[in-house]
Amino acid sequence: MPFCPECGYEYEENVKVCPDCEVKLVDQLLEEHFDGEMVEVYSTFSSAEAGLMKEILYGNGIFSALSNELGSGMWGSAPSEAGEVRVYVSGQDEARARELIQTYLEDNPLTESEDVVVCDHCGAEVDPGEEVCPYCDEPFDKRR
Repeated sequence: MPFCPECGYEYEENVKVCPDCEVKLVDQLLEEHFDGEMVEVYSTFSSAEAGLMKEILYGNGIFSALSNELGSGMWGSAPSEAGEVRVYVSGQDEARARELIQTYLEDNPLTESEDVVVCDHCGAEVDPGEEVCPYCDEPFDKRR
């Protein structure tokens, strides 16, 4: 499975570009992304919310990985739409990651948008006007 070298997400074989970072995917991540034991710092049933937390951590120099209970894997994998999505960081980054997430949640209560198109195949969220996913070239089946 290919990975994004910027954010660490894992994608299906047919996806060639990370929808968030807009960079070409690589076959494997470098070991520098995994410094020590990974610990859970956040969980949600929203892949978009988990992705936001991952982005906040990345923007502050903390590598994180996502996983869900339905077995989509860990170490950067893209979660499926169902199941609890968990955010993991290296143990040495745990305290700072929790602080960043808590501060963000206190300052920015999360709200849901009904005007988002989610690709059922690769999970990318794109503009509502799109009919075909620009990342995996699959047509959209659902609008949320």
